[in-house]
Amino acid sequence: MRPWALLLLLGLAWAAPLEEARALYARGEVGAALERLLPLLEGYDPPEEALLLAGFAQYRLGRLEEALFTFSRLVGLLKGGGEALYGFGLVLRALGDLEGARSALEGARRQGYPEAEAILKTLPPPLPPSPKARKAPPPFAAQEGRFLVGGQPLQVRGVNLGVALPGRFPAEFPEEEALYRAWLELLSAMGANAVRTYTLLPPAFYRALLGHNRLHRARPLYLFQGVWTELPEDEGYTDWEGPFLEKFLLEGREVLDALHGQLRRLPRPGHAHGDYTADVSPWTLGLLVGREFEPYSVEAYNRHHPGKAYRGRFVEAVPGASPFAAYLAEVLDRLAAYEWEAYGTVRPLGFVNWPTLDPLTWPSESSLWEEYALRRARGERVDPPRSGPLHEEDTVSLDPTHLRPTPGSPVSLFAAYHVYPYYPDFLVNEPGLAPERYRRYLERLKAHHHPMPLLIAEFGLPSSRGIAHFHPQGLHHGGHSEEAQAEGVLRLWKDIAGLGLAGGMVFALLDEWFKRNWLFMAWESPERDPFWHNLLDPEENYGLLAATAPSPFRLDGEAQEWEAVPFLLREEGRFLKAKADPEYLWLLYRGPLPLRLYLDTVPGGVPVAEGFGAEFLVEVGLEGGRLWVERGYYPFQELDYGLPGTAYLSFRGPSKPGTGPLVPFLLEPNRRRTGRDGAEYPRVVYELGRLREGRDPEGHRDPTADYALGEGGLLELRLPWGMLLLADPSQRLAWYEPKPIPLEGLRLLWEGGQPVGFSWPTWEEPAFTLRLKPLYFRLKGFWGEAP
Repeated sequence: MRPWALLLLLGLAWAAPLEEARALYARGEVGAALERLLPLLEGYDPPEEALLLAGFAQYRLGRLEEALFTFSRLVGLLKGGGEALYGFGLVLRALGDLEGARSALEGARRQGYPEAEAILKTLPPPLPPSPKARKAPPPFAAQEGRFLVGGQPLQVRGVNLGVALPGRFPAEFPEEEALYRAWLELLSAMGANAVRTYTLLPPAFYRALLGHNRLHRARPLYLFQGVWTELPEDEGYTDWEGPFLEKFLLEGREVLDALHGQLRRLPRPGHAHGDYTADVSPWTLGLLVGREFEPYSVEAYNRHHPGKAYRGRFVEAVPGASPFAAYLAEVLDRLAAYEWEAYGTVRPLGFVNWPTLDPLTWPSESSLWEEYALRRARGERVDPPRSGPLHEEDTVSLDPTHLRPTPGSPVSLFAAYHVYPYYPDFLVNEPGLAPERYRRYLERLKAHHHPMPLLIAEFGLPSSRGIAHFHPQGLHHGGHSEEAQAEGVLRLWKDIAGLGLAGGMVFALLDEWFKRNWLFMAWESPERDPFWHNLLDPEENYGLLAATAPSPFRLDGEAQEWEAVPFLLREEGRFLKAKADPEYLWLLYRGPLPLRLYLDTVPGGVPVAEGFGAEFLVEVGLEGGRLWVERGYYPFQELDYGLPGTAYLSFRGPSKPGTGPLVPFLLEPNRRRTGRDGAEYPRVVYELGRLREGRDPEGHRDPTADYALGEGGLLELRLPWGMLLLADPSQRLAWYEPKPIPLEGLRLLWEGGQPVGFSWPTWEEPAFTLRLKPLYFRLKGFWGEAP
């Protein structure tokens, strides 16, 4: 049987139960309809139509919790349109959440679903906001290594809420209450008991959280609310003190007012705004101040404020604390004092920290100046570190245990660290951490901080094609399939939970396209980064929710999805098709192997035909595949420090191609390091252009797979835009010297053929779709059993 005929039969088989279920539902046989849908609801990514019908069937059968999850899945993944929002509203109304129902039904009405209007008319008017009032302290504490709620220990199982959808920068927040509500319902169903925000989100989020927690009083989602700050030097201030401190504290006071439902914030760039009337303070388990502070900024403050100490009403710095620790003690104390005076309550407090500033010492992690002196002493031709601020690891510390509550204070403190297995270098190199490096690091961190509770406020692994740092146990910064991401994150969680830490918070809710990574960002256009999905960039691919191109092809070595795509090249015995989306250049080839396909993107290149200069060569055969790049266009060059074993890849900056030769596309994620004791830790180089055969599993993706071989010489290939040095595929901009240049498209040439052009439409609003990754279901299976 031909493959296309087989797919047709499979499609008919898939359609048959759906049509049968529709018929049963129409006849009033709702239970039978739901039973018929069950095979379609299995797997990671069920059909939208099956979920819609199942949700309404569950609702009519009175299985409201199941219906809530089904409609949350649709609304939270931006699927089902007004019909899904209508069903979501019906279920919330039936559960007694009238305000949540109102927001969902109003969303359905805005999307043109007329049935919502009649239901909205039956709802009573909204309740007025609660007046400002003094409150008793919530039943929260952070002590003896854990959080307590009502005197009972709570191990935090949390999720970090990065909420920037594709096409949006980080402060361009969604405004739809029903969307936030659906996300919260999904996380609660996964077994999470907490969420974290980095900054103040729009009022819609807090209304959604209030509605969720009122409905699920026995299993609420607790909130760790962030108070964000930029660095003073990045905003033109000379110091953390003075006007900058007052600005920082104003942000914190506004956050506290919003948590109590008592803030009206006018619009201003980079900030959420509106009327904050939802009082979520009874569920705000912790206030988390600051960010991953840059070590050079902390060092500068310590240098400019020697001997600074602080003792406040609620929080103080211990004798001998660093000046910056004393500064943060003042920030936390003044925010606690404000909440106490304004609302009669306080809650556990902490600040953001990371291994870069941990209070431990790591012999393998020398400073840049230490490394320079050691290498120069052994005869290497090295230049001293550049002048100006330097980002260095293990050179300055910020110790949370240097802060403590004042005697009799109702405030309790906790330590919060972002800890990933692959960064900084000491987590990869330090001999004393082997073999279970992540677990042993957490053990040492816990031992130092005890009895202060230790919250791992970020942990995770990205499902990306590119790798930005290698780890000896395979817990790399990228290079994971979605299944491997799920396995790895669960492994990290088991270390956190098994050590009895106060908890951990997975990073992050969804794949955020605006993110940038040090290894790959140089050949991106930063102002256009949110408009396409760079599969090379680990930072864009941490999510529980995948954000991908709409209706993406499945890499499977089959031709059926390509039926509507026209031939680009066609001659006897072989053909080529091409397709572009916000993630990949897709190619379908049938013909003799190996395929040797030249790509011409910018002026210059290897002259392989009249008027055709190749910047890239794709080779794929039965033994493997490879992408080659023209040497002058390759952004790196191999240099050394004059002795054997000192080679390194140096980034050359903007480049343009010469006339060859073609070279492998290599990257150096782990640079060579020299420890404080003189020990050498070799660099790690890998070939980005080495193409891997593989297939996407049903319902999810393996981004580490580049091509699939099918029957009869069929080859399906996808190339992330970053591998072709496209700085912005949404505007067809290519990396070039001195700046990116616009393209009309690409030109392709196979051996023995004629060049042909391929172009694609530009876009300002990227099309995308959301789906739940295997990580969501793996955590659901593990966390869902937790108390």
